[in-house]
Amino acid sequence: MKKPSLNETTTEKSMNNDTKRPKNPPANVLPSDGYVLEIDGKFKSEYRTSETAMKAGLELKKKYPQIQINVYGAKERTRTRVVLSD
Repeated sequence: MKKPSLNETTTEKSMNNDTKRPKNPPANVLPSDGYVLEIDGKFKSEYRTSETAMKAGLELKKKYPQIQINVYGAKERTRTRVVLSD
């Protein structure tokens, strides 16, 4: 019996997973709409509203308080720092 290659098993697992993950923007293009989490200076996950982006940023900040997280508003070209409240 032939063992499946690493690519085959990865593809099967990703196709069976029905959960939706946030869309990751390309690294070399600034987003033109929506809100993006910027983690340690790099754009990571894209969201439709600032509230959902802030919520995701706060969850990450709780897990990893040492990282710097900003919510980048593409339309306004603004950054809002995510901070934990005391």
